[in-house]
Amino acid sequence: MLTGAADWIAKWAQVAPSRVAVREASTGRTVHYGELSARAWRWTHTLAALGVKPGDRVALLARNGVVTFELLSACLRLGAVFTPLNWRLAPKELADICTHCAARVLIYDAASAEAAASVLTADPDRLGLSLDRAERMLESAADTGRGPTFDAELPAMLLYTSGTTGRPKGVILPHRQLFWNAVNTVWATDLGPDDRVLACLPLFHTGGLNCLATPTLYRGGTVLLMEAFDPGLALQVAESQRATMLVAVPTMYQMLLDAGLDRYDLSALTTLLCGGAPCPDPLFDAWLERGFNFRQGFGMTEVGPNCFSLPAWMTRRKRGSVGQVVLHGDARVVDELGQPVEPGEVGELCLAGPHVCAGYWNDADATAAVLRDGWFHTGDLARADEDGFFYVAGRKKDMFISGGENVYPAEIENALLGFPGVSEVAVVGVPDARWGEVGLAAIVGRPGLELEAVQAHCHAHLARFKVPKRFEFVDELPRNASGKVLKAAVRARFVE
Repeated sequence: MLTGAADWIAKWAQVAPSRVAVREASTGRTVHYGELSARAWRWTHTLAALGVKPGDRVALLARNGVVTFELLSACLRLGAVFTPLNWRLAPKELADICTHCAARVLIYDAASAEAAASVLTADPDRLGLSLDRAERMLESAADTGRGPTFDAELPAMLLYTSGTTGRPKGVILPHRQLFWNAVNTVWATDLGPDDRVLACLPLFHTGGLNCLATPTLYRGGTVLLMEAFDPGLALQVAESQRATMLVAVPTMYQMLLDAGLDRYDLSALTTLLCGGAPCPDPLFDAWLERGFNFRQGFGMTEVGPNCFSLPAWMTRRKRGSVGQVVLHGDARVVDELGQPVEPGEVGELCLAGPHVCAGYWNDADATAAVLRDGWFHTGDLARADEDGFFYVAGRKKDMFISGGENVYPAEIENALLGFPGVSEVAVVGVPDARWGEVGLAAIVGRPGLELEAVQAHCHAHLARFKVPKRFEFVDELPRNASGKVLKAAVRARFVE
């Protein structure tokens, strides 16, 4: 059965071994497809020698580096399940994840040695392997091989969600999902072998790993890999390496502007994808006015992350839209009873197709809650227009009802970010004796920002019931590793 996953690197190593696969921005290291495939085979044989078998989970705790792609390819060839971990988590959280998925081996870099030691202490039977030790073992391993073909539905990767809605869940991505996500991405972005994709999101999340990085390797392009996001370095790399594509979250795009975007020659940068959160209108306009093909996207660990496509020539006409559903996928908006709503009406976004995950690891209840009748229920609110272009209104759980009216925080946040003095904002619903719930806006403001001016701006741009009743000025908003605002933390801070 077709898997489409295990031999991408090996195929490109045959076709174009000298083509650059990955270039590390921080070290300057360049890895060609031939070398990447050989290194992946060394890892494959090393893991097998350590007792890793098909189906075993191989956990990686490391900063962004070529090793992520080497290990992913090795696991695909071996039939093991690649499980990258969020190195920003506390040791207890990491130990819980490793226990939950019963990781057979934990591979870690020098920066994560202390956390890894704590995780391994919690389960002495788990094998620990530092990258330094692994390098010595790789020296004697064979750099060629022939891997078996695995059923398309067998797990290839286990990605843990960011936990913005509770405890992180392990999303099962089968071989089939990796392949179709790559195909959909190529179709949606015209990704080709000559593309050089700037990768600055963490590779332990789907946005960093599967939005553009793995599809780039599928297509034979080059991943310009940053160990961590630094706006100044990102601009330098984009200019010097003639980067053609970039995916980032809104906060990062704002940081690129603030870091002096206009001083750099980024004429090669043809496609910019913005995800993780709705993009504020002022930020959207700032990039469009500079002539960039800037597109708001939508995706989740469970379904992509590339589920829609917005053609470059439609970005202004359909501003705010994430686009039409990808070629190999389906989407619809449904009401509380699961019935499709009319165009323009807001409901829950549901997705279907070969790019949807196989469910959650060891969590049948959570799986059954989201996978129903062939559709994945995203928990996001959206609407679709007559032309089939979708618009995301926000998380279903974020919506609150004030005086009988549905209020969508994303709309309020967009209005507030249109005020020059507001840098960042998060709106949450909080209890109110009279209205049931009202809005609370946590604002990161620029110097000189005054409450009265913010309130006046809201009343000029929003219906009265949408205007937050509380405004709180904060130094920063709590975010997870992928840049998403932790609204539960915002709410907990201001609600007793």
